[in-house]
Amino acid sequence: MASARAPLSIQTKWAVRYTAALLVSISIFAFYVYARIDRNLEQDARLVLELQAQELVQELADGTGSTEGLTEYVERHVASAEPGVMLGIAVYDLAGNLLVARGSLQGHGVDVPREVLRGGRNTPAVYKAELGGRASYLVLATRAPNGIVQVAVSQHRFEERARHLAWVMVLALPLLLLLTLGTGWLLARGSLRPIAQITATARRITGANLDERIPTTGSGDELDQLAATLNDMIARLRESMERMRQFSADAAHELRTPLAALRSQIEVTLEKERTPSEYRGVLSGLLEEVETLGDAVHAMLRLASSEAGIDPTRRASVALVPLLDEVMDFFEPVADEHEVELRRTSCPEVSISGDPTWLHQLFANLLHNAIKYTPAGGRVTIEAALHGGRIAVRVRDTGVGIPKSEQERVFARFHRTGARQEVPGSGLGLPIAREIARAHGGSIELESTPGVGSTFTVWLPLGDHGPPAP
Repeated sequence: MASARAPLSIQTKWAVRYTAALLVSISIFAFYVYARIDRNLEQDARLVLELQAQELVQELADGTGSTEGLTEYVERHVASAEPGVMLGIAVYDLAGNLLVARGSLQGHGVDVPREVLRGGRNTPAVYKAELGGRASYLVLATRAPNGIVQVAVSQHRFEERARHLAWVMVLALPLLLLLTLGTGWLLARGSLRPIAQITATARRITGANLDERIPTTGSGDELDQLAATLNDMIARLRESMERMRQFSADAAHELRTPLAALRSQIEVTLEKERTPSEYRGVLSGLLEEVETLGDAVHAMLRLASSEAGIDPTRRASVALVPLLDEVMDFFEPVADEHEVELRRTSCPEVSISGDPTWLHQLFANLLHNAIKYTPAGGRVTIEAALHGGRIAVRVRDTGVGIPKSEQERVFARFHRTGARQEVPGSGLGLPIAREIARAHGGSIELESTPGVGSTFTVWLPLGDHGPPAP
């Protein structure tokens, strides 16, 4: 089996295509030039004929006297022709009888067109003829008041010029081919140099050095746009890798202590025989720890999913009021259990463009957080207001509040300080809420006073429907 032929490089393909296109263009241009020059040479020959014929017609009109005088005049005209111009002149009477013929027409009669003999043609008749069966001549015949003039000029000199031009073009073609191919190769090499740089840089980039970027020239051309697009892709890959590393670190951080506690409890339990009730008590405690671990893992997975962004196929127009009512109905039993009043003030009828599941998770996390940190007899209120093209949804509580120094840190993963350490939780609810808001083009702001309460404000852009018409 024959080995597969190596594919041509893009540089070679571009050079060949450039050469082929240029050669076709040059060939068309050369053909046009040749045809144009050939036509001009024929026009020059016609001009020679017309000048000679005009002088002879004028001579016949003025009268030349005897036939000898006419012959002498014709001989002078033939002799005065430019060197290399083979000229022939013949003069006929109006009946078509030859009076005199000199030069190339001497001994080689050329028929006079009938329309010239009959006088039915006012303009000269120009036609081609062969004299002696070999040489090609351009012949002009015209009628004078008292005779017919016939002038012939050989096309040999003009044809020789045209052939010389054709040979020059043919001989120059190989040189032109080499020159064109070399030029095409150099142009292709210069054009593809940025691609070689992009390829070399892309090969160097691995998961360990995602900070490296493909150089751009700032020209804004297609290759520069390609490099910028690849750099954007590398940046997104770097962000994904960072999220994966962060997730691994968070998982190790969050699971290390509970797993150590589980192991310690199991080891202590196995040190001696225990009663069934004691084993049951230990297993109940272990089950609670496992459930806590499960909640933490589930929260971390939700956080990782929210950081990955919104799936465009799940984006929809979500009505705000039904969404908030659904979240409040879900947490109504939780609020009753904590003896916290849950209230929603009037909200504008607007829509938000986003993932319905993630938007539900966003407000559920904020509402659950407010209920957890509001003591019995307190109140949690949800309200919304329009601000230009955005909606501000506020979750207010009359809870323990957050010190100024801790307000930004509450959005950090697993951050739990002060009174918050006494309340069960993973420390991921608020980070998840903020990532969901960011994924929807929004943000979360916090205002809090210790002992008074906190207000979390979610800013989100309006959906396609916007507010209702007044």
